[in-house]
Amino acid sequence: DYEQTTNNKVGEGPTCGLIPIGGRCDDVRTTGLQWNLEGDVPLEFGGLVSSSNRVVEEVVTVKTSSPLLFTAEMIVEEE
Repeated sequence: DYEQTTNNKVGEGPTCGLIPIGGRCDDVRTTGLQWNLEGDVPLEFGGLVSSSNRVVEEVVTVKTSSPLLFTAEMIVEEE
């Protein structure tokens, strides 16, 4: 099992995603996202891939049975 908790920091936007790496991920549970996952639907290409979720809390937690790639939008300030 894998678990990662992160704080939303300045420079990160609200859009994020969870991408399965190397195959199906049967159990994914999250907190702090607009559309939290409860472990009842696997993530896999050809099925559900969470590519357009949103961070809504200061802390995001991801618990998963297989490796995932967590993506986050970056905010670039124009000078």
